Parts: sequence; C-alpha cells; structure tokens
Amino acid sequence: MIRNTVRALITQEGKLLLIKKHRPDIGIYYALPGGAQEPDETLEQALLRECREELGVKISSSKLVCVREYISHHHEYSFIMKEVHSIDFIYECEISISNELKSVQADVGQVGIDWLPITEIKKTVYKSEGLIEPFQFPRTTNEFFMEYFSEKAVEPYLSKNYGSPS
Repeated sequence: MIRNTVRALITQEGKLLLIKKHRPDIGIYYALPGGAQEPDETLEQALLRECREELGVKISSSKLVCVREYISHHHEYSFIMKEVHSIDFIYECEISISNELKSVQADVGQVGIDWLPITEIKKTVYKSEGLIEPFQFPRTTNEFFMEYFSEKAVEPYLSKNYGSPS
C-alpha cells in the first residue's frame, strides 16, 4: 500500500528545526518533522497536525517545495519498517513560537527537538572540513539536503538510484 506523508522544513535565524531520534541499533539521528496523512485529512491538515504533535507548534504558512517517493527496502533503515512505500510532500513552513517547543505526541524513538545550524548541516552533508559536530541523517534526507541547500532544483528520488526491487 502506498501512503502519503508530509514533511516540514522550518528555518529561523540560520537554523533548521529537526526531530532528534534514537534507536539502539542506529544511535542518534535527525529527521524532518512530519508523518502520514490520515483518512479524510488534506495534506495541509496532516502537516498542521504532525507539527502540533511532534513539535508543539502552529504553522502560520506553508509552501510545497518538493514531492518525492520513498520505498523503504531500498534504504539503509529498511529493518525498521520493511514494507513502507510513501509519497513525501515536503513543505517550507513558517511558525510562530509562543512558548517552548514540546512534543504533544512524540514519534517512536523521538528523544528531542533541535534547532541545528544550517552551516553545520551543510558541512555534514557535503562532508566538509571544520565540523563542529557531524550530524547523522537518513540517506534520503542527506541527499535531499544536498540538493535543497545547493539551491538547485530538487529532483525526485528515482528507483534507478537505489537499485530495482528484489
């Protein structure tokens, strides 16, 4: 079954807001906030709900920047969820922060919410020297960041990049 998911790109003052996750078999890694669309819910409603649940924030505006396909068994974390096939709708979002960021309903493995400096994210994804702290991202997120921060057009994930289904 194919599911729709939404992801939020939230930046302020040179930082990107990300979900901090931990798994014993992976360690600490970061992911874009978001999740699956529920029945009878628009994509925008899913985006609002996911950001409220995971971050405790309200989105004031959003703009769709990319649609990408994700098939889990092509990727390094396939052992977490083997049978996921999703269409990711990635939005640039503006938020109003009135109080401390706090998840209302955290994802499984979510251990925090962090504002990471975009300059350090770029150094991580481009494997630059002078890293303050290298961050770990899932490969598809890392590849998205490489394109997004290069200011080139973001290309969809293509199956040919990850091999054919087995």
